[in-house]
Amino acid sequence: MDAEHPPRTEELTRLQASGLYDPLDSNAAQRRELLEYLLDRFTVDEIVYWARLTSIWGVAARAVDRPPPFVSARHIAARMGVDVQVVLDLRSALGFPVSDPAAPSIPEYAADDLAVLLMGADLYGMEETLALTRVIGWAAARVTEAARAVFGRSVANLAPGERTELEMAKANEAGALAWIRAQSVMSHVMAEHPLRNISFVEALMAGDLRVALGFVDLVSFTSWSESLSADDLSEALRRFEMHASSIAAERGARLVKLIGDEAMLVAEEPAALCSAAVAICEMADVDPVLPAARGAVGFGFVTARDGDYFGPLVNTVARASKVAEPGSIVATAEVTRSLDPTGWTTVHIGPASLRGVGDDVFLSRIVPRRPQVAPTVAR
Repeated sequence: MDAEHPPRTEELTRLQASGLYDPLDSNAAQRRELLEYLLDRFTVDEIVYWARLTSIWGVAARAVDRPPPFVSARHIAARMGVDVQVVLDLRSALGFPVSDPAAPSIPEYAADDLAVLLMGADLYGMEETLALTRVIGWAAARVTEAARAVFGRSVANLAPGERTELEMAKANEAGALAWIRAQSVMSHVMAEHPLRNISFVEALMAGDLRVALGFVDLVSFTSWSESLSADDLSEALRRFEMHASSIAAERGARLVKLIGDEAMLVAEEPAALCSAAVAICEMADVDPVLPAARGAVGFGFVTARDGDYFGPLVNTVARASKVAEPGSIVATAEVTRSLDPTGWTTVHIGPASLRGVGDDVFLSRIVPRRPQVAPTVAR
């Protein structure tokens, strides 16, 4: 054993007693290599503690992402001068319900976060604050799940010879470091969004939100999805969402959400949303796996709440998307009237009776005179 890696006899004996090391096991050499790596970063007690809470490969991540001290909901409530139920409600809205208010289960820094949320409650009321808090919790959970999926795929792609216990631990450590850095990216993105949506915020403040709204879905989704393996389906839908989001952003629109196979889009101007919807259909056409896409675009007043949109227009456009032929986009009369005739051709298809919509809706197929440039699809 060289000077850089001194003998670990005493530590290994203690780890053997804890059940984390067996010199007679067929995997003993790999486990010892991992434990010696961990002993450069942790005490034996720390390794045993973290191995009980995670996997032995996950212990290394704690070197770069050491959890903070934990306190109880009652401690935070007393510190902030509020009823403990307020703390419980806010933590639950974030997606972290507290089962025992007296147990130290909340990161100590969460007290500062809750103080910010309480400031919001003073300004806008507790119900509105809880609604926003739920959106924050949902968004953070989704980002976290996406990051986990990326990490999982990277590990799955390791060659068999690279999947030693030490390499798995190093992958966990690198993933934890990347996640810490990604949190600063999220902070910057959230700060930038209001700067690029000033007119949207002004419309919200005036209580007069008029937007272009659209839906684009995949044709014959059920039969198509049943023809693919779970992995291939997941990859195809991930690609659909990724390209739909980038196409929308490039054209001044935004992907609100993906509901199964259906993308919901919003923009301030109808032309921007029409351009995005057509380009998404073109993207699906050239994708080697995705079926054809179709959609509809409308323009009018909506109610914005919790990062989503509601109202008769939403229902009308969602129903109208089912009328479109594969590979095409239909639009309401409000949209076609706003389009520049030098850039768009409209083909009237007449009034349509849509389920759940009282009056017939006049729809037209919209076709750009200038071709939309869809991104090159890579598998």
